[in-house]
Amino acid sequence: MTTVSIAVVGLGQRGLQHLNALWQLDEAHIVALCDPFAGNLAENKIQQFVEGFSLDGIRTYGTFADLLTAGGFDAIYFAIPPSLHQGELLQAAQAGIHLFAEKPVSLFLDEMLEMERTIRESGIISTVGFQQRHDNWHIGIRNFLADKRLLMMTYVVNSTLESHSTKHTHTETVGGPQNRVWTANRAWSGSTVVEAGIHQTDLMRFWAGDIAWTEARYIQRAADDIEDGGDNPDAYSVTYGFESGAIAHLIMSRLRKTFWGDNYHDIMWDRGHLKIDGDNGPVAYYYDGPYPPPEGKVDPTALGHDLDFGPRNNTTLEIARAFVTAVGAKSEDPLLNTFTSSLNSHAAVLGANISDQLDGQRINLKDLLYSDDYHEFRKKPTET
Repeated sequence: MTTVSIAVVGLGQRGLQHLNALWQLDEAHIVALCDPFAGNLAENKIQQFVEGFSLDGIRTYGTFADLLTAGGFDAIYFAIPPSLHQGELLQAAQAGIHLFAEKPVSLFLDEMLEMERTIRESGIISTVGFQQRHDNWHIGIRNFLADKRLLMMTYVVNSTLESHSTKHTHTETVGGPQNRVWTANRAWSGSTVVEAGIHQTDLMRFWAGDIAWTEARYIQRAADDIEDGGDNPDAYSVTYGFESGAIAHLIMSRLRKTFWGDNYHDIMWDRGHLKIDGDNGPVAYYYDGPYPPPEGKVDPTALGHDLDFGPRNNTTLEIARAFVTAVGAKSEDPLLNTFTSSLNSHAAVLGANISDQLDGQRINLKDLLYSDDYHEFRKKPTET
């Protein structure tokens, strides 16, 4: 077993979840933590989220520059708000350090493309935190669909604005929301489709392959319904066209004062449907008897087929295991996605934002990434 020395940058909600997963892996050796807020590095606070945690032998830093200068690690986990990247991934890649980046990696396509180019040219191991690819159900669904002609997918996510939990980043000190719920704020999160819908978007890619184009329309939040900087739209309708010819619909909401949330999938192939309704297991609906049916009759109770893919697993733990194994073996083979392969998911959700800005115009993702026509949309605003 090869032990991998790891530093974690960003000890907010997601960073703590990653640290908790890494703490459970014998092959992962946490050697350094970095966060700009001293309270997030306190041992007694971290112990509330990571059972058995101790700072013994672990260095802590308030700045990434100090962490990088000190060195002494094989890999870095980055879990910082996407609007706050300031070249840290580039510097780490240039130093030959393997990278795990929480998604979204950026809200700006040019910044993301520079990250990807630098990481690719460095030859390091890299992945992005699309842990849903490691869900036993989702892997089972991918295998089930592998020999089928996929036609259409619909993914509906109904959520409440209040379900955004308070984060650990002191956004009120750096021009962000006073209540620290940066995920409800458009400028900080990029929109709910970017901050949250990127999960569902990447999962649909896991099943159907790369996305070729996107079209989107959002329902903006009324001005008198914006509190504490929570100005993300009420509802989102996004359509994806896949390179395979399949179509997908992502429908999302973030409503105030509803306090109800649910979600469901419907996956259609040319001979049936597969449904996931909340936490109920996957069920495939199809006919597998003689065709045409004898006497033209079909027993409807025989059309539903429960798909037993085993119990759901800890996906954050499993993606950590895959990354640490990949770094130890110096091979991307254990990974279910790399930084480069994840570009398509990021382009799809950021392209949805741009489509909405352009009144639902279809956005070809390759054009979005590389054509001069979208140059202004890719740029990160210059601070003044």
